[in-house]
Amino acid sequence: MTKLKFTLTLLFFVVSISEIRSQTVINELMYAPVSPNKEWFELYNSGTDPVNIQNWKWRDAAATNPIRTITTSSVIIPPNSFALICEDTANVRAAFPGITGILLQSVGWNALNNSGNENLVVYNSTGATVDSLTYTNSWGGSSGGYSLERRIPTGPTNDQANWGTSIDPNLATPDRQNSLTPKPFDLILKSFTISPLFPVAGQTLNMNFVIKNIGINTANNFSLNLYNDINLDSTAQNSELITSKPYASLVSNDSLIYEYSISGIDTGVKQYIAKVIYTDDNDTLNNKIIRRVNVSSSGSGTGGIVINEIMYDPLTNQSEWIEIYNSSGQSVNLKNWKYKETSTTVTLSSTDLMMNPGDYFILAHDTSIYNNFGYLRTLQSNQHIKFTSSMSLTNTGETITITDSLNNTIDAVSYDPDWNNPNLSDTKGISLERINPGLASNDRSNWSSCAKPEGGTPGFVNSIYTQNITSTSAVTISPNPFSPDGDGYEDFALIKYKLNVPFAQMRVKVYDIKGRLVKTLANNAVTGSEGTIIFNGFDDANQKLRVGIYILIIEAVDDTGGTIDKIKSPIVIATKL
Repeated sequence: MTKLKFTLTLLFFVVSISEIRSQTVINELMYAPVSPNKEWFELYNSGTDPVNIQNWKWRDAAATNPIRTITTSSVIIPPNSFALICEDTANVRAAFPGITGILLQSVGWNALNNSGNENLVVYNSTGATVDSLTYTNSWGGSSGGYSLERRIPTGPTNDQANWGTSIDPNLATPDRQNSLTPKPFDLILKSFTISPLFPVAGQTLNMNFVIKNIGINTANNFSLNLYNDINLDSTAQNSELITSKPYASLVSNDSLIYEYSISGIDTGVKQYIAKVIYTDDNDTLNNKIIRRVNVSSSGSGTGGIVINEIMYDPLTNQSEWIEIYNSSGQSVNLKNWKYKETSTTVTLSSTDLMMNPGDYFILAHDTSIYNNFGYLRTLQSNQHIKFTSSMSLTNTGETITITDSLNNTIDAVSYDPDWNNPNLSDTKGISLERINPGLASNDRSNWSSCAKPEGGTPGFVNSIYTQNITSTSAVTISPNPFSPDGDGYEDFALIKYKLNVPFAQMRVKVYDIKGRLVKTLANNAVTGSEGTIIFNGFDDANQKLRVGIYILIIEAVDDTGGTIDKIKSPIVIATKL
């Protein structure tokens, strides 16, 4: 009798372990959704038999969190099928319209850590552990509203190599096969980029495409099609086809790069659709990317809708904020445009919002911005404002980005506290201002501290704005003289140069009247025929230079090291009387 009991117990134990290992697994998690979306996780039945999840439960590892019930009803997950367990079913349906499959709202919810370092455990009706996942945010899915996906359902649960960030266009794959799970035949258009970012009429648009085979088998006989979406309806039509590049084959896990150029581009909004055409493809949702550019009639080609001012370290009881400025010369609709930082994505406007040339858009953490900038309570026609508690700028610096409705990056700034005016011992409550919106976003010389007593200029011209004067001469310095005293008036000199060659390496140095080198502005920097450099009046040791006359020397050097162009000009540092 005892022997029979032991045998039955052992048999039950073996069956239970077999079910745990082969049947139901944690397959996908949305642990860091972008508001207003909420959290969920997905179960997958990888076995050959149906599974009833009635009275199944789950919890995270926090000792204070209770065990939650998935469902008290009889719910069958068929073989090779999914069940989505969520905080709010209505929220999931709104986030993923047309979702089909099993969708269950948990009886209560334990918030999953957005920073990762979390343990999620699922129990069956007897209390036995069905699957247990311990992950960190380095595994993927930690920002931008992307899910964390399991690559191979039958692979190990707690192996980081078996997890990653979803690559699906919808950012997640609830109740369907994960985008990371290899399919027999699957090509993906991994990237489509256009440069320059802010083109000017007459320039050449350079397009770069990357196609990758993420399927198990070699892909044969496919093509990359490029369309000019003239009517901006985001639908590729045969009449809009620009070019079709055929390919014979691409082996599994390999990539290819294709480049295409359009010369003599004219003005206006241009939208292009790139699409992989592959008959055998098991997943066509990842085969298409849309890119849009705004071609201006004139300008440097580096201006547009720009991040113009950043208040990342406000005074106590004051609000963080950023300012966006339209320097493009054209009206832009901000509907579905987004602001992104390390762990936050904010929609600038969910309805039509026209931002005209010269308009300012302020994105602030809360209404305490009015405490210091009360004029924003009554907005002028060229000022717009939005509040979001999701904003959380770091005092040590980070990358912030503006994207359009098609997720094209319009501007990105990786700000750093070292960009502040070195004369200031304390920059708390003082914004970082852009010197000129037409110059490079991540050039530290194009940023410095606000010179106004209020510490910022949201909705108005930056206090340190310096104009870039157009000239046909070899070099133009504006203003000259200039006075780098931090008062916001003529604190910087913009050095605009024009070389006699289309491409070169450039050295730009400043010497005092005794011929001593005091500042190196560029050393063997790659340049085209013209450009602009900012001089802040400080030497190489970051000390303010004395008042006086200095000599600016620009040398263009070819690839053999020979000097092919040399420009010399006086530059004067002055002070107010």
